[in-house]
Amino acid sequence: MKQDISAEFQRRFPAVSAELGPENLSRLLDACTVVDIAPRRKLFRDRMPSESLYLVLEGEMAASVEEGSKTITVGRPIKPGDWLGEIAILSGEMLASSTVTTVTHCRALKIHFRDFENLVIHDEDISHVLLGQLIDLLAERLRGSNATAEKMSTQ
Repeated sequence: MKQDISAEFQRRFPAVSAELGPENLSRLLDACTVVDIAPRRKLFRDRMPSESLYLVLEGEMAASVEEGSKTITVGRPIKPGDWLGEIAILSGEMLASSTVTTVTHCRALKIHFRDFENLVIHDEDISHVLLGQLIDLLAERLRGSNATAEKMSTQ
């Protein structure tokens, strides 16, 4: 089972896997739980407590926010290779920044914030890789948001 998850993780997160190497990847996976999520389930609710980080292995999800009585889809579809929950964990707020709903059956690795925190504090090799990847991810999302805002302002 662990070998299957390791192989799947390497396919979905090749950059993280390559940077971690086999031993560190094994330690990361030991801290994770595999979760299966049915279609049309809410994984997170905007501004509600969130205590885990998810690494998507299979399926598709959508992120949205509530604005008054409207639900607004944000960002692109969430697919295998994406991370979820990082803003709640890294900000320390432990509150979801959007509602995330599964579109199809999904499978993900779930790491509780305490286990993530433990790895970051006590395992320099894993910490360096995970935080570097998360910084890259957040920078990419910010650039995407800026491009979307710019496009909307010219319409």
